[in-house]
Amino acid sequence: MIGRILGNRYEIIEKIGGGGMSYVYKARCKVLNRFVAIKILRDELTSDPDFVNKFKQESLSAASLAHPNIVNIYDTGIEDDIYYIVMEYVKGETLKKYINRKGRLSEQEAIKISRQVAEALKHAHSNNIVHRDIKPHNILITEEGIAKVTDFGIARAATSSTINNTSNVIGSVHYFSPEQARGGYVDDKSDIYSLGIVMYEMVTGIVPFDADNHISVAMKQIQEKPVLPTKKAKNLNISKSYEDIIMKCLEKHQSFRYQNIDDLIKSLDSLNGFNAGNSTEDDEIIDSPTMVIPIINDDVDDDGVINIDLIDGNSNNAFKSFFGGDTEEEIKNKQKKENKPMNDAERNKNLKITVAAVLSALVIAVVGGIIAFKAIMYVPEVEVPDLRNRSEEEGKQIIEGLGLVFQVAKREYSSEYEEGKIMEQSVDEGMMLKENYPVEVVVSRGQKEIIVPNLVGSYAIEAGIILADAGLSEGTVEEENSDTVPAGQIIRQDPIQGTPANENDRVDYVVSLGPKITLVVMPGVTDLPLDAAKAYIIQYGLTVGEVTTEPSDTVEEGFVIHQSVTAGHEVALGTSIWLTVSSGKPDTEEPGTEEPGTEEPGDGNGDGEDTGASGTYPLTITLPKNKDEVYIVVQKVAEGGREIVYSNDVDTSEQSIIINLEGKGTQVFEIYIDNELYDKVEIKFE
Repeated sequence: MIGRILGNRYEIIEKIGGGGMSYVYKARCKVLNRFVAIKILRDELTSDPDFVNKFKQESLSAASLAHPNIVNIYDTGIEDDIYYIVMEYVKGETLKKYINRKGRLSEQEAIKISRQVAEALKHAHSNNIVHRDIKPHNILITEEGIAKVTDFGIARAATSSTINNTSNVIGSVHYFSPEQARGGYVDDKSDIYSLGIVMYEMVTGIVPFDADNHISVAMKQIQEKPVLPTKKAKNLNISKSYEDIIMKCLEKHQSFRYQNIDDLIKSLDSLNGFNAGNSTEDDEIIDSPTMVIPIINDDVDDDGVINIDLIDGNSNNAFKSFFGGDTEEEIKNKQKKENKPMNDAERNKNLKITVAAVLSALVIAVVGGIIAFKAIMYVPEVEVPDLRNRSEEEGKQIIEGLGLVFQVAKREYSSEYEEGKIMEQSVDEGMMLKENYPVEVVVSRGQKEIIVPNLVGSYAIEAGIILADAGLSEGTVEEENSDTVPAGQIIRQDPIQGTPANENDRVDYVVSLGPKITLVVMPGVTDLPLDAAKAYIIQYGLTVGEVTTEPSDTVEEGFVIHQSVTAGHEVALGTSIWLTVSSGKPDTEEPGTEEPGTEEPGDGNGDGEDTGASGTYPLTITLPKNKDEVYIVVQKVAEGGREIVYSNDVDTSEQSIIINLEGKGTQVFEIYIDNELYDKVEIKFE
């Protein structure tokens, strides 16, 4: 791909990453002369319509989003069976690498990144898109320290039927939610759980759940409560408030987590002091109202007398009203009659008197305006009564009769209040409210009719959730062995399914321990005749499994060479024991004694291999593309039992693996991926 130009504008420069479905390249846009990142679907997947649809889905989902904390999608296209998405090129590193490099992040830095990711999810959720795979690998940190969420490859529009009912659980096992592990309902609260895991890892440097294989991690996600971050990591210095936020995100049941991303953002903001107090309607207005103030003109006339005139009034009247005596004009006339101009002292005295009069007039006007304003704006207050245990209609009449607004906030089941009665009110009894202030109430729906759900056949780890959803609680839990019910499943319950119950009633149940296992010591049967070995095995309560033969130079024909369980080891009663029996010494023929035409393929000297001997078969297994790692088990199946010939955790980045199987003749093998049957093959060994 290096050097190739896609869409007649994007020149591929270098490969910068890859995932289960695609490769990511750095490219240069020739039209806008800027660097971009291009995600290209792997070649081997373009013939698979399911993967092509997922790839198209990623581009459609992500292209509808535009947010500073989300990697922008610029373009999409198909060229010569190459499916590609053009997106923003982010200079930086993944949050996973950032955490690994720093070990752990400070609380302030973790809060900053958490909030940016939360803002990205808020934008996605508002567009009905659930990411479904939030993890540090899908969060990029720019050189400026800005977090950007990427890879909406498994995101899809959230609808009322958003249920993952496929056999493959989508997501990354260390970060996905319990409902994803169970293949259940996935919504925006699933993203909140995954973000909680990311926050946990940022401050501790480790994930809350880990194990040797993915199945064990998934089970921990479902049933184990995470250890507090401050107890998980040594010398961890984070606030109790931030730790509480993380633990609330990691609640197993969706209803116990933050109900939406806005609530989480508010909690994060409160840690940084972003909350601002809101003034109430009762706050007193202390600012003066806007008023029209007369403009004052001042000048000195020809006689040296200062004139202060009010445009909208007469200063002479002000003098006379407030101080009595001669007005300014009368003083001037007297001075003219006496032909005596005012000296400086008289001028200053008259100026002071004039200014004092004007200011006094203004003060009285302002005070009068405030009094008039308050008289006009005054709204009488009423005392709120106790509405609890009153009917909804009665409460409405009382509230509206007081000039307030009656609103029903919600209706809830209650064992204390009868149906239609008011349970709660938003404003406490005795508070004073102004007219038209809303009073919200919660109205009882009466006692909820509860029917005991069916627990039989469910696994014990699910019982608590099933009962909580029904409004019930767990009672006494007992265990007992069962030959018919698998270990971990519920055998019976009390009360039984369908029984009417009250809220928080307890339900007892019994959990299967599986068949009772009796251990016996494996006897040694090698070097015994086959019949004697079989009788010996049966005598110990074991069963005889597959019997194979092979040549031996040291063991007489018909005698046991090898047993599948070593002598002296403890083994469960009824275990199938496989045996290998000697077929005698291998055939050896003198050179040159073969009949013509019977030579085996080889180098022409008669030393070819016997095609009836044991052979090797290269079994190729195609790996799932929606998981980073899977646990693979291969079992050889025969009438006498099964034998595990391969088991290991496998990285899916290689797309497929080859396992060299050994056997003779025709044999059947079963392939399990993450403990689910993936394929069953019949192999003929040559």
